[in-house]
Amino acid sequence: MSKDKIRSDIIQKRNLLTEEFIEKNSNIIIGNLKTYIEKAQNIMIFMDMKNEVKITKLINLYLHKNFYIPKIFPDGDMKINMYNEKDLVLHKFGYYESNSPVFYNENILELVIVPAVAFDKSKNRIGFGKGYYDRFLHKIGGNPNKTLNIGICYDFQLLDEIPFENHDIKVDFVITEKRTIY
Repeated sequence: MSKDKIRSDIIQKRNLLTEEFIEKNSNIIIGNLKTYIEKAQNIMIFMDMKNEVKITKLINLYLHKNFYIPKIFPDGDMKINMYNEKDLVLHKFGYYESNSPVFYNENILELVIVPAVAFDKSKNRIGFGKGYYDRFLHKIGGNPNKTLNIGICYDFQLLDEIPFENHDIKVDFVITEKRTIY
């Protein structure tokens, strides 16, 4: 099956999720992340939208941690801002990002929570098809501190196998509400 077909099928399923399912399984996934969150101080999360895992709950659970969020640019670059609720603006794609002009060096990140439309058991991912995360993960791949990249999704988004290309970057782990793929 093509990436576009997988993307379409999974988004269609995700759009049908109930609030109860999202809340319950987001909490389980966040619980499954606990060990990794506790070991890191500088953590990049994504600003969840629609029926994605509600990862932004981490901000209120771990007040002593530094959370960073991505900002994408038309040239395909992605930089990070420190999370500050007062700086949030709605992006045209439907998620929030910071309007702060202050960006941080990505090498400070110890943990990156990576979104996807789908992952597979080999830790490949399918995003929205623009390559922002692949380029960003490639850029931080040379970090001497070795940033840990953890993909999160609901278990139905974890497939046996998805198509991948040479420029696609795998994550280190994938965590769902039911399992962790190492």
